[in-house]
Amino acid sequence: MTLFIKTTLISAALMLLTSSQEKVATLSDQSKVVYHVSDDKKMEGQFTITSAESKLLLRGSFKDNQRAGNWFCFNPDGTVFMRYNYDLKKVVALDTKAISRAKIDIDSKDKTVQTEASVPVPVCSVEQYISLLGVEFERQIMVENKSAEGLLEADLIANIDKDGKATYTASYQSTGLTLKKKIRLNDKVFAIEWIPASYQGEKLASTFTVRMAAQLGSDPLKRQRFTWAY
Repeated sequence: MTLFIKTTLISAALMLLTSSQEKVATLSDQSKVVYHVSDDKKMEGQFTITSAESKLLLRGSFKDNQRAGNWFCFNPDGTVFMRYNYDLKKVVALDTKAISRAKIDIDSKDKTVQTEASVPVPVCSVEQYISLLGVEFERQIMVENKSAEGLLEADLIANIDKDGKATYTASYQSTGLTLKKKIRLNDKVFAIEWIPASYQGEKLASTFTVRMAAQLGSDPLKRQRFTWAY
């Protein structure tokens, strides 16, 4: 048997072993996820998210049910917000202008640490982050008051521990009072992962705050997209 035939047979066998089935899912903000599942039900291969307007928001890949290699997060204009390499565990590129619009507080009493620590970053663009959390915030508001109308601004607050685990809260004004709501993201296909803040190799807890504005209304087709308010 020639080397060419042996190589062809080996390649064919590997393709059979790594075969995967394409799946499509819709997230809460109506963005579309296309991913692949292996025969043993593990995430394997390319993973993409596109917006309801068919704009690419995120692209990466899975290997044996774990995120692997480079993951790209895109701004609405198509530019790269962030490139994160899961193999190197390193932020390779970051849109510092976009991330600077968020208010970030490092959990440290040391002024040097507060000013020189790396910032926490979600593995998704800030706009996608606002969209996913904003939908859940709006849902809670409309459940409580189905006749709610008009523009509502809120601070979306992520409390991120040193291991990158985040809890979310929305803070907003209503009838002169400051109210807060816990936000839970329940999309099983995609979870927002965080790169925690760090200083000289030590991971730190932090708070990441962005202000959003949403147009509430009884007709979902007439509601505006979520936008930055900072």
